[in-house]
Amino acid sequence: MIRSLLALTAVFSLAGCAHTQLDASEPPESDRPEVLPLMQTEDPEAALMFSVLAAEIAVRSGEHAEAARYYGAAALLSDDPAIAERATRIALFARDHEQAQRSADRWLRLAPESMEASQVSTVLRINAGDAEQAAEQLDSLMNRVVVQGGDPNATLGGVIGQAQDQAAALETMRLLAERRSDDVGVHRVLAEAALRFGEPGEEVLAVTGPASERFPDSVPLQLLHARAQSEAGQEDAAIETLRATVEAHPESREARLGYARVLTEMEDDAFAREEMDRLVELAPEDTQLLLALALMNLEAEQLGPARDYLERLDALGERENDVAYYLGRLHEMADEPDAALAAYGRVEGGDHADDARLRSARLTLRHDGQEAARDLFAPMQQGVDDDLARRAYLAEANALREIGDYAEARARLNRGLVQFPGDTRLLYLRGLVHEREDDIAAAEADFRTILESDPENVAALNALGYTLADRTERYDEAYDLILRAYEQEPDDAAIIDSYGWVLYRLGRLEEAETQLRRAYSLSDDGEIASNLAVVLWERGARDEAREILEAALEREPDHERLQRVRNDLIE
Repeated sequence: MIRSLLALTAVFSLAGCAHTQLDASEPPESDRPEVLPLMQTEDPEAALMFSVLAAEIAVRSGEHAEAARYYGAAALLSDDPAIAERATRIALFARDHEQAQRSADRWLRLAPESMEASQVSTVLRINAGDAEQAAEQLDSLMNRVVVQGGDPNATLGGVIGQAQDQAAALETMRLLAERRSDDVGVHRVLAEAALRFGEPGEEVLAVTGPASERFPDSVPLQLLHARAQSEAGQEDAAIETLRATVEAHPESREARLGYARVLTEMEDDAFAREEMDRLVELAPEDTQLLLALALMNLEAEQLGPARDYLERLDALGERENDVAYYLGRLHEMADEPDAALAAYGRVEGGDHADDARLRSARLTLRHDGQEAARDLFAPMQQGVDDDLARRAYLAEANALREIGDYAEARARLNRGLVQFPGDTRLLYLRGLVHEREDDIAAAEADFRTILESDPENVAALNALGYTLADRTERYDEAYDLILRAYEQEPDDAAIIDSYGWVLYRLGRLEEAETQLRRAYSLSDDGEIASNLAVVLWERGARDEAREILEAALEREPDHERLQRVRNDLIE
């Protein structure tokens, strides 16, 4: 009780309510809260003190709905915005949105210049479906942001981004765009909201198209319209929009980069390369453009263009550390280990220096053996940088695991865990190594150690669940673990794969096929391919199972599980 009274004293010191006066900001008689039957009084000051005390006691008791009710009463009795603000936050925590709206409106009435009060009130009004009032409040909010020297469109985007009712958010933005028909920034936020909230198609294009026509000099709006066209399946129209934007704004790096991103996703490599070269001709000294083109092509595994752009940058002597690092990445992808090591060796500083050292050590282990790599890993593992040391243990152990030396991988992880007891990343990888060694009890112990400190750790839930589903007959327990991971990451291919596999183990073959097909559509990983092939084989689709296995083995000829599944099913 002493702690509650101290908290109450702090609130009162903020409120200045030793002599509370209900002045012009006092709510009308009809809006005043009913004094709760626990305390009958006509004294507003006593009612306020009682409401705050009761609210704080309810908060500490975990009765948040009751706390919201008492604080809502206190907000109407007090002329201090601090109490109204706390009332709003308590109601939000209690998920009492109607009370939160009333308290937020009171907060805004008491502190009309408060940007936060205005934003919270507006978001609540959008979520309540009151688009017209929300648009009016946004209009007023943007005017105040301008007066205070802020960015009104950034504030607008922040408010819309918090809205949960997407349809109401879009309607609010449409009404605001009507109010501010000449404000290009508002139309840009509307287009962004349409792309974020709407299904690709004519409705989104109906927003981005007119906006891009109304403001032809707005590069961002042209890019948003091109994106809407692309998502609606109108690739040719998107390319034309982007090309026209670059031609109309040759000085705009934003336009060139937007065009380049689309080009790297095209299947017509010759056309894409021609257009990229045209972009470079427009700005031959733009090193940022060259680097962006190189990285976009590298990400798309278009190694030829990526190599060309990186070598151009290398010849210019610009961004030397970055260029050397990405040249190393390119040589790795092209299976050119000597060239990769030489490039990484040139990285002397910058953001990628540590990763270059780790990659060099890992490459050395794969191509020159463990002893040669030890001299590279050991200084990082024993250095003063703890984060680099952890990463070095993980990189070395993972490389050892990939070449099948599980005992040595486990030894490195054991040493790392002596240096960094309880590190979840090291425990997780050791669990995977134990599973490969067929020591399922030890693998389970490592995964459960992680879950003891972090019960909802998605990686550990998924790994333990999949291990139990794949290597034991504890299918119900595995299902519960995987479902917890799936509920947190429903679009993760590896977790969907685990979900499909445990459904297969439970005999729910049709559901298993659905989930595994979905996982395979997201990733053509060999493990997913093998699991899908097994289920298809069981369901009689054996030709398709063979095709999936053959395609996966062509991509990953040394994949152990793929080889085993092929042998079990076909040979």
